[in-house]
Amino acid sequence: MPDAKKGHRASIHDVSDGTPLRVPPTAAFLGYRPFPAVMNLYANYTGVLSSIKSHKLCGTAESDFLYLVEYHLGYTPRGPLNFGRGYYLRNGTTFKDPILTATGEDFPIPLLVSLFDPMTIVKLPPLDMAKNPRDMVDEVLRAEKSKEHGVAFCFAVEVGVKSMQRESFEWRKATAAPGERQGENGHKIKTRYTLHRLAPSCPATSTSTSSTSNRAASDAETVAVLGFNHVLSFTHLFTLELKGAGLTGELGDRWTLMVVTTALSIHLLRQLGKTGKATVGAAQKIHGK
Repeated sequence: MPDAKKGHRASIHDVSDGTPLRVPPTAAFLGYRPFPAVMNLYANYTGVLSSIKSHKLCGTAESDFLYLVEYHLGYTPRGPLNFGRGYYLRNGTTFKDPILTATGEDFPIPLLVSLFDPMTIVKLPPLDMAKNPRDMVDEVLRAEKSKEHGVAFCFAVEVGVKSMQRESFEWRKATAAPGERQGENGHKIKTRYTLHRLAPSCPATSTSTSSTSNRAASDAETVAVLGFNHVLSFTHLFTLELKGAGLTGELGDRWTLMVVTTALSIHLLRQLGKTGKATVGAAQKIHGK
């Protein structure tokens, strides 16, 4: 977790004498590298297996490789998602590094056919960092229809540094602003989401089936922006940028972890064709959520 004086988290590669240390997946969880203000997800073309099973989460440049994002196909129950499809954010840049967070479907048994559930599972490390990191905490990213934004993706998580409290947030689809910067190979950003910090009266984890349209823009502060590149951009997949209170660090590490992981959640849902208003609306009716 962050050191208030030094301004960084304890890294799994740091020891007292500065000598690099490789921590095996079964070792105690010691922390993770800090997330920069701007992050980019790139395809991983370092090998045949890597290109199929993983992406690279980087800083402002592809050379700033921070974390390996592994695609879990769900053919075997390996890892916290069991037979569900999704992503594992590895606590390092290799498949051997321990899983830091996970997001996707949550199927304890194999299913040949599954209906789209508007609730996407998000698994975070335990609040008490001294506990076993495999005792992950289950959170959810909820997809809801919205008159203003088509579809909104809502979640709640603990925020803060010294003292923490649970707050609600919502990813909203936004129209690309004029002059929006271009992505890889000159392709313009196709889809853009803004993350809003909701007022206490707008709980993101409510089980109500009502639309998010009653949440006024004045009730929310923008704390992150997520831009997906054009479908023809096969290398650079998305850009995530922290804003406002999300940039200053006052929302804390756990919030940043949740934001990064829910960005991967939305990326997964886009890949599976599950971000459309009609699809989400049908899922809400089927599941009664």
